[in-house]
Amino acid sequence: MTDARYCLFDLDGTLTDPEIGIVASLRHALAAVGFPEVDHGRLRALIGPPLQDGFLMLGVPEERLGDAVHAYRERFAETGMYENEVIAGIPAVLEALVAEGWTLAVATSKPAVFAAKILAHFGLDGFFAYVAGATLDGSRRHKADVVRHALDVLGAPPDATVMVGDRLEDVAGAAACGVRTVAVTWGFGDPAEFGAPVFTGAGLLAVVETPGRLLDVLSRTAEAPPYP
Repeated sequence: MTDARYCLFDLDGTLTDPEIGIVASLRHALAAVGFPEVDHGRLRALIGPPLQDGFLMLGVPEERLGDAVHAYRERFAETGMYENEVIAGIPAVLEALVAEGWTLAVATSKPAVFAAKILAHFGLDGFFAYVAGATLDGSRRHKADVVRHALDVLGAPPDATVMVGDRLEDVAGAAACGVRTVAVTWGFGDPAEFGAPVFTGAGLLAVVETPGRLLDVLSRTAEAPPYP
């Protein structure tokens, strides 16, 4: 057991709202590979999970997947990552957690190189001890692999760590690593899904609707004994 507390934050939909930039970059990528127009709702639903998986879900052929990813990243790196905004109230939460002695890190399915630039651009980088993300070659992109990598780098025991995210992938990926989760409703997941029976016993500590409520839950978690 340890008195230290670690919190891993998802990025898209949890710390920032990247919808404009990601959807526009997805449209650019699909046009680049000659794919038919896709409605906004379907593209919005792809925010969070790995990019490669999203293109495959849309029906992009395997042989054009690399071209689609390249086109997406080309626009995203130049413009899309900055068509983004910090969720109101999040900086205050991060500041309070650091003051309470938490070690914070980011765990995102976005390539780490992009995540680090986004955090620096919005002045959030100073709150985080590490930014864990996907690799550009896609060899590490699923949330469980990213969470496991973050734990290894930080030396963080799973039973002293909490994941904060907005998608089912965050809950499931963290649970696969023995990490509990606080789900937030201001992102891109379906809040109703967090009550599904599949998450019974998966370590879902709470579902919160505001950053203030998130801070309350995490502060109480820090005061409790370490997880059994």
